[in-house]
Amino acid sequence: MVTSRDKLTWFFWVFLFLTVMLQLLANKGIPFTTASGYAGCLVITFRIYLRYTSTKKVKRFLARLNMATMLVVIGAFCLSVTLLLLAEGYCIVQLTVPDSVAGLIIEDWRSAFFGLFMASVFISGLSYSFEKYKDYLVQEKELERLKRKSLEMEISLLRSQLSPHFTFNTLNNLQFLIRKDKDEALRLLERYSKVLRYYVYESQKERIPLDREVAFLKEYFDLEIDRHVADLQISCHWNMPSGNVHIAPFILSAFVENAFKHVLPNRDNAYFIRQSCELNAHGELVFEIANTFDESETAGRPRGVGLKHVQERLALAYPGRYQLTLTHENELFVARIELKL
Repeated sequence: MVTSRDKLTWFFWVFLFLTVMLQLLANKGIPFTTASGYAGCLVITFRIYLRYTSTKKVKRFLARLNMATMLVVIGAFCLSVTLLLLAEGYCIVQLTVPDSVAGLIIEDWRSAFFGLFMASVFISGLSYSFEKYKDYLVQEKELERLKRKSLEMEISLLRSQLSPHFTFNTLNNLQFLIRKDKDEALRLLERYSKVLRYYVYESQKERIPLDREVAFLKEYFDLEIDRHVADLQISCHWNMPSGNVHIAPFILSAFVENAFKHVLPNRDNAYFIRQSCELNAHGELVFEIANTFDESETAGRPRGVGLKHVQERLALAYPGRYQLTLTHENELFVARIELKL
């Protein structure tokens, strides 16, 4: 398959061939055979020269030199190519042009030498610039690959850090469930089994359907409602139209876990968790959850790792596509996220 780069290369060599040939034909006395033959030799010589100087061995050799030495070496290359082209021109003129005209052409060797040397310098500089730019693109591509690999590894690390956090909360809840009667404990353990199964099979995926994340959250809320005492008011509002929308797993659940972990009656005796989740027609998810807390009880308590990790995951998975607001005033903590899916 011919690439754009190949087309551009062939265009350059054809352009150089035609330019040299037409320039020679403009001089009186030089026949078409001589002009086209020398233009062809010039193009072939330059192609061989550039092919040689662009090899890895030569590039490594030049890379070890300082700037002054490298310029001297490139100048020597250009001088060698110029002398070779002069020799080729001399042979072609002797073979294709009458002696009377050949003598006149050969007498003008000084201007030919200068012109060929400047052409060699120009093409060498153009080739060097092109090779440096190509190396730059290769390095940029490799850097982008390494960044993407680093991003994937960091996301994987954050997921693995969330695993013990979620398991800790689950086991913490189980100590309350086992005190209930056998039938209810079995029913609640079955719910926990669904939650844990969802975590095991979905958490390692890069994206999951939003419906599954919402279904998981509803199961989680049902479990927490059964565990907490009756005076905790829990309200949930869902406005989730069906559609093929995906989300990074456990983005939303971290905020729910945090709310149930820190909810406490405040000094006004308010004790509630209120949650809303909506998906608008533009594919923007708006999730908000609020919980009461008691400042005197939570002061000095170590903060959980859940919210810190979820903020890092948001920055990695949705750069520039989310807005997260965390407020805590009047003993009410509110987490609101607007996420473009």
